[in-house]
Amino acid sequence: MEPLLTNPGPASPQTMDRILRVFIDSLHLNLRAEEFSYDDKLDHIVGLDSVAVIEFVAALEKEFGITFEPEMLRIALVRDLPPLAAYIDQRVSCRALQVEDQA
Repeated sequence: MEPLLTNPGPASPQTMDRILRVFIDSLHLNLRAEEFSYDDKLDHIVGLDSVAVIEFVAALEKEFGITFEPEMLRIALVRDLPPLAAYIDQRVSCRALQVEDQA
């Protein structure tokens, strides 16, 4: 498992856009990413039950090539786009550093 960085920094808009696309696709929503703002709470847009959260997280892991740490799988993280994107950016950075160290 990748270690967490102590300060993930701000989330990138590109990551937030990708998350919105994954959100729409994985939950088969009849919505477009342009209908969202980065401040929208994802669970307010659609009702996120435990199955929907699992499907969304699995799709995020596949899209970004990361694994969510079990202790981070909280609705507070999954529902809020900027912190979720910052966490994903952090995980992607950790993975990239590990690959560089192995090379």
